[in-house]
Amino acid sequence: MFVLDYRYETFLALAEEMNYTRTAKKLHITQPAVTQHIQYLQNELNVDLFHYENRQLTLTKKGKQLQKDLLLLRKEIIQIQKKLAPKEEAPSFIFGATLTIGEYVMPELIERYVFAFPAHTLAMLVDNTAALIDYLEHGKIDFAFIEGEFNQHVFGFHKISDESFIAVCAETNPLWKKEQEINELFSHQLMIREVGSGSRLILETALKNKSIHLDSFDKIMMIGNISTIKQLVKKDLGITFLYRSAVEEELLNGTLKEIKIKDFMIEHPFHLVYLKTANIKGMEIAQNFIQLLS
Repeated sequence: MFVLDYRYETFLALAEEMNYTRTAKKLHITQPAVTQHIQYLQNELNVDLFHYENRQLTLTKKGKQLQKDLLLLRKEIIQIQKKLAPKEEAPSFIFGATLTIGEYVMPELIERYVFAFPAHTLAMLVDNTAALIDYLEHGKIDFAFIEGEFNQHVFGFHKISDESFIAVCAETNPLWKKEQEINELFSHQLMIREVGSGSRLILETALKNKSIHLDSFDKIMMIGNISTIKQLVKKDLGITFLYRSAVEEELLNGTLKEIKIKDFMIEHPFHLVYLKTANIKGMEIAQNFIQLLS
């Protein structure tokens, strides 16, 4: 099994625990030994890795970069060792998906994948775009299906689809009965996802392109669960913007209605993304999904 130099292992443990006492206990070494290992690395690399202020330990910018690089290096070496091992095991991997994609796109796609690759073991982690990008950069997942923005210089990607992003309201709300100007929605409570959500960023960007700030809405309620948002909108407690695929069933049965907005059409792609470097396994498995999408 691949093991980093013990001082780098100490660094990674401290970066995770952010506490010298807990780190020493976790590694079964003394607290002075933890301090010595970190001081050695800082002298060897000629950088400050941690910053301590107001009794709070934080990673410096260089420390964060080293943490990412070491986690990815560890992951890459383990993957190479598995490939070279004489006993060939069935691939296992973990990937991420944003809430909309995870709930409304992945069930069918996972079913197709399992049918095509029955020996593979897969696990899906659902979170917002910002969190999934962070997991990718730290080697915690192999690839991700996201709806938000990402650095195309760092990540390889494949577009899954272009999705309509629409405003919806309750059947009892008269907004859907005629085309509205965007400013006619401002007096209605807006149900919106949390900061870091790709769908929230898409809405904010679309509004910004019209020189509109989110605060133009009189009242905003932040909710991190799509099903809860839909239930509240059905009760006419507010309006929301969601991907059409997330409200397709409700639109068909009439419990939610699309609000047509003049000169405010939003189309946004869903992407499969993976790190271009230090992610051999992620790139290979991602290609399997891409083949199924073709």
